[in-house]
This record gives sequence, C-alpha cells and structure tokens, in this order.
Amino acid sequence: MSSWTPVAGCTLILAAGQGERYRQHRGEDKLLAPSRANDASAAPILLATLRACAGLTERCVLVLSDDQPERIALAQQHAPALGIELLCISSHGLGHSLAQATEATESAPGWLVALADMPYLQASTWQRMAQAIQPDALVLPTFQGQRGHPRVIGSRYARQLRELDSDQGAQHLFRLPTVQEIEIDDRGILLDVDVPTDRIQ
Repeated sequence: MSSWTPVAGCTLILAAGQGERYRQHRGEDKLLAPSRANDASAAPILLATLRACAGLTERCVLVLSDDQPERIALAQQHAPALGIELLCISSHGLGHSLAQATEATESAPGWLVALADMPYLQASTWQRMAQAIQPDALVLPTFQGQRGHPRVIGSRYARQLRELDSDQGAQHLFRLPTVQEIEIDDRGILLDVDVPTDRIQ
C-alpha cells in the first residue's frame, strides 16, 4: 500500500470473541492458528488481518478481550510497527465490543468494521471499503448477491452503536433503507474462520 493515502476514519478490528466452535474442534485459539491450512509457517489469522488493515485509515484499533493474554501478546509484538492501537476491554458479545470501540474513537467521521477472523480479502477490497467511509454511510460489500464484511458505519450512527449490548453487532442498522451495497468480485468477504476446515489451503 505504498501509494495509498489513509482515509479519514477509523478501522476497528474486532477480536474479542472466544472462538468456541474452532476451539471445540482443534483445542486452540483460532486467531493464533496459521491462516493457511497446509502451511504451519503461515502468519496467524490475527496477524494476517492486522497486516491487511494497517494503514487503510487514519486510525486503526484492534479490539481485544482483556482475558486473552496470548492474543494480547501477539498484538503487542506486531501492532505498534503497523500503526495499530490496542483496546483491551471486558466484553460479553460483539455488540458490546463495538459499543466500547466506537465510544473510544468517538471523534472518527466513520468506522470500517472488520472481523479478525476474515484474513482472505483482497487488498483492493479493503481499500474500496475504506474509501466508502462518510459520516452518513452504511455500506456493505456483496459477492454474487450475498452480504459480507467488512462494513462501514458513519458517525451519524454513533449513538446507536454506543447503545449496543448483545452479540448481534450492528445487524439492525443494515436493515435500514439507507444501506448501500457494493458488489465486489472477492469471495473473501464471505470467508470467516469458524472451524479448522474454513481455512484455505
């Protein structure tokens, strides 16, 4: 991204979830697992996502649960060099994490909300979504008509975000008629890692 100018706004990388389905299958933290199924030397899923998000926007904040020391250690090792801030919280769900993160970055004109377990997006997809940040924006990507991530939420909706307190995130906002869908030729917007077999080869 050497020719890329960071967009006014804030990227929020949500990484406070427990990843229970993956842990039940493999007995390990999915965000610390290699991002490639057949390559043990591949970057951990969390690190791959951090690298993809670094520099997209003027601020980038990684949201972690304060009871996940291994994730925190990995983030502390790599995030500063990538220009990524750490926000360690006590979280009881995706919505609660998003509420705390938006409150901590309330001066942003809008947020690019990324899920830490989605490391397979193309760089051009990240950039296109970052460019959609505006105070009034509600923007999501689609692939062959299927809605995916990351999503853009403008500061106009800050109050609704701060009031979130469940595991449903901001889904209700993306049922509003003002939502803009951007069709993108990138299946990565649909690929989150919930179980070990979700990792690509």
